[in-house]
Amino acid sequence: MTDKQIKDQAAIREIFTRWSTAARNKDLDGIMALYSDDICSYDAVGPLQFSGREDYRAHWERCMAFDDEFIMEPQEPTIRVSGHLAVARFLIRCGMRKEDGTEQASWMRSSYHLEKQGGEWRIAHEHFSVPFDFENGAAQFGLQP
Repeated sequence: MTDKQIKDQAAIREIFTRWSTAARNKDLDGIMALYSDDICSYDAVGPLQFSGREDYRAHWERCMAFDDEFIMEPQEPTIRVSGHLAVARFLIRCGMRKEDGTEQASWMRSSYHLEKQGGEWRIAHEHFSVPFDFENGAAQFGLQP
């Protein structure tokens, strides 16, 4: 691996650190600063896809309207970098913590496509998913890594 790839991987790891911190702090501007203008997201919540910053920002605003605390606990990402493109994947414990301390959280799968734009890495595509049981179609929220 080249020095440039190592630096790019470190920069991308920092994006995920900033992302999870901003999400836990409900810092909408901090979150949106990490996305490209043409972000396409296949989030686990909501419609099949979100297209563009305005659409995705509106989704985050709806999510942040709840008083619950966000749980965003990503595992260490696996990152591949080639030139101005990168892909990353990791498992993430994601959900909400109620005021009484109860949690609604599960492990999810997450994958990202990033692009270097103007010298900065930006998230161009993200995908969150929950596995499901093929026989009955039920989401498998209780799985552990």
